[in-house]
Amino acid sequence: MNQLNSKKKKKGGRKGFLFIAVGAILITLASFAYVLLVSFLTGALIEARHGDEVAYALMDIVTPSYGYVSFFFIAILAIWAFTPTEEELKKQNQGLSPMLGQKKSEGLSKRSLWLITGGLLAAVVVTGAISINTYKLVTPEGIRSYFFVETKSYEWKQVTGYTIDCENENDGLSVTFTMRDGKQFEILQGVNSTTEKFDGQYTSVTHFAYDLDQRMVELQVPRNARHVERAAKLYKDTTLWPYVQKLIGYVELVPEPDETAPETEAPTEEATETGTPSVSE
Repeated sequence: MNQLNSKKKKKGGRKGFLFIAVGAILITLASFAYVLLVSFLTGALIEARHGDEVAYALMDIVTPSYGYVSFFFIAILAIWAFTPTEEELKKQNQGLSPMLGQKKSEGLSKRSLWLITGGLLAAVVVTGAISINTYKLVTPEGIRSYFFVETKSYEWKQVTGYTIDCENENDGLSVTFTMRDGKQFEILQGVNSTTEKFDGQYTSVTHFAYDLDQRMVELQVPRNARHVERAAKLYKDTTLWPYVQKLIGYVELVPEPDETAPETEAPTEEATETGTPSVSE
């Protein structure tokens, strides 16, 4: 009976704690390697495609892809740790007959496990390829959307209004433009990849947003600034504050002179002429 119980336990947790612990470490390392590889490929791709422009790319799905890839890696570990193979079930059931009315358990072949693993690894590659090829390119001329190829293009003169907001401290400042067709683009939030020409002209994407704001003022495009005090509190002690201050239209209140204080009158000409006489010998 003890032998039977031990076999059932082995079937329930096929590889044991050590296998799962090592697998978890490998998942962490693989996820970290994916982040580094995607970051490198993103920079290389944007520079290769748009290096002749003053531009930066907002990578729309790079951050969500980290979660998807981690899930794929965990799924690989799970199927190898908890899915029994046909060979293992044969060894476990050797010399034992199934109970009356009980169906015989059937495991997956190793070939099937490797096919599933290969499919999940292929999903990792596809996710990475999609993530680095889906972005918005922001330039002084306008903004363009890409999904492997350019899908949409707008010029800044098509902007009908824009909102500068600091909805919460975690996300920071956002600048959202609304185009004539109603399409909206936010240009500060998310992962960005800049070209070398952009880095040579601007200190940050916030610096670029400030320049763009000045152009919107010239074009007389309506601006809506929200949560100004929150933005001031968040950025006031940072190097970005000179740009943020202009973007949100923040003006520090300087105390006016106290109107109730007595005024000091200038001496009159008569008082000067009738001063204390000098004593002569």
